[in-house]
This record gives sequence, structure tokens and C-alpha cells, in this order.
Amino acid sequence: MQTLFIDRKNCEVEVDRGRLLVKIEGVRPNMSIPTNLIEILVVSAPVNFSSTLLTQLTAEGITTIFINPRKIESCTMTHGMAHNDADRRLLQYQAVTSPAHRLQYSTAMVRNKLRAQRAMLVKALRKRPDNRYQLTTGISRISGLIDRLDSQTTIASVRGVEGAAGAAYFEAYQSLFAPSLAFNGRNRRPPRDPVNVILSLSFTLLHAEAVRTLFATGFDPLLGVYHTPTFGRESLACDLVESFRPFVEHWVWRMFARETLRADHFVTTAAAGDRPCILGKAGRSTYYAHYVGMAKIWRRLLRRVARHWLQQLQKDFSQLPNMGDRVENVEEL
Repeated sequence: MQTLFIDRKNCEVEVDRGRLLVKIEGVRPNMSIPTNLIEILVVSAPVNFSSTLLTQLTAEGITTIFINPRKIESCTMTHGMAHNDADRRLLQYQAVTSPAHRLQYSTAMVRNKLRAQRAMLVKALRKRPDNRYQLTTGISRISGLIDRLDSQTTIASVRGVEGAAGAAYFEAYQSLFAPSLAFNGRNRRPPRDPVNVILSLSFTLLHAEAVRTLFATGFDPLLGVYHTPTFGRESLACDLVESFRPFVEHWVWRMFARETLRADHFVTTAAAGDRPCILGKAGRSTYYAHYVGMAKIWRRLLRRVARHWLQQLQKDFSQLPNMGDRVENVEEL
């Protein structure tokens, strides 16, 4: 199974007898790929397709993600049919409506994320001893915040600990990047520098992977535990992605450190506007080629966590808080 990216303007896409056809004007032969080899289709350019295409893709179980390169955090997704076992969603609904379980699960999930953040900085320290002060300071602050998690009595206070850890983490993380990238912390909607552009694009794609995984496992992606259900947001997918953020951030750093992605892959403008920094076509080609390899690893880990969630619910509802503990080792990546 693989992710297919379409980044060519005005091509035509259709499904015919179990194959996805991509027709590009003036190019022969047409690209033809068996649909059973495609798991996710990402379209990041204006394309032409028939009104039946999305229905056919859904029937084939292919998740389709439409991304506007100029507004990468806004995407549209279509999915295959949800898992047929409604009992799985009933178990999820019980967990979502239990304040005690929500708190315990949220605490476990945030602890897992903070441990992954700390592990990422420890790994970075081995490669960047010149940044020892910033990195060791971040590691120390996050360690102290991990110790405080067990004493939190509300999800709001857990979020406060997570926010403090995030501030410490990104203060250290931003020191890893060259000054020419102008990365001074997280910013979004729109991202204003190359690093934030890639972080936003990566998390957009990973979120879509998480939604697909949850559908396939039998969960309702809209009903989160740590992330409160909000209109139009797949809050449980946000929960699932949370522990993976340090993995993605590590990968993004290494992409820039190795100059796989460079400042000249981006179009930037000093003028205020709705898109101050855009990943150019050559940059998108480079990014997508490398994303495919990492997505295979992340997809496997997402499925592992989702299956563990389900097993814990089925075995003993009171064990739900431990579901976040499956992603533990940033060294895997």
C-alpha cells in the first residue's frame, strides 16, 4: 500500500476497472496504478475529475486528501466506509462520557508526549553539542513537568502542564535551525517561515492518516477524550496525533539539517498577507518523495496505537487511561 501525490495542474483523474488513471495533456502513456496498491491519494493542485470519482474512491477504500498549497492547514478529506462493528463506537462513547476516565487517559497521553519531547531533545543533543545549554535546559524543564502530571486533578491543569512543556520544548527546538530560516517558534494560519510551513503540512497529512486509521479501527474520529469535541474537528484524531508530534518534529529538523529542504525551496514575501511563505513546486516534489517513506512508519505506529486502544476497551473499560502508552521510543525513528 502507498500514498500517491498528484501535484500537476489540470490533469484528469478517473477510476476504470480497478485502476486509477491520471491523464496529463501532452504526456503519453497515461499513468495507471492498481487501486488496491493505493491507500491514500493526496491532491495538491487543481485537477479535473468526474462526479463519480469520489464515490469510486470511497468504494475502493481510498482516502482522498485535497490540499491547497497556499493554505496547507485547510484540507478536505473523503474516506472509505467506517468499520461495521458499532459496538466499538459504543465503547468509545462510554469512555468519552466518563470524566474520571477522560482525566486518567489525558494524563497518560500527555505524559507520553512529554517523554517523547524529552527523548527528541536528548537525541538532538548527541548531534548538536554546540547547543548544549538550550537543549539541556529544555530537557530539565520537561523532566520537572513530567513529575508534576500525577498531581493534576483536572484536564485543564493537565493542559497547563502540557503548555509549559511545549514552551520549553520549542525554545530548545528552534535553536536547532539555521538563522536564515527565520524559525522563532510555532506559528500557523498561515505559517510564516519555511520550518512552520513544513510542520503544518506534515501535521495536516498525519492528521488525515489518523482519521483514516480511526475509521478503519471502528472509532468515531469526532469524539475526542483529551481534545474536547468541537464542531467540524476530528478531536479523537487530534488525540491520536499528539504523541507523534515529536517524531514529526525530529524528522522535519533532520530534513533541514541535511539540506534536503532549503530556504530556496520556498517563496517568501516580506509584505503582510495571507500567505507570506509557500513551499514551491521543486520543494513539494522533494518533500512528498521523502514523506512517503516516513509515512509508512507512522502509519504502522498509528495502527498499533489504535488497535491497543480497542483491545484495552474490550478487555477492561477501566484500563482506558493506559491507551496512550504504546508510543514510547523516539529512537525507532
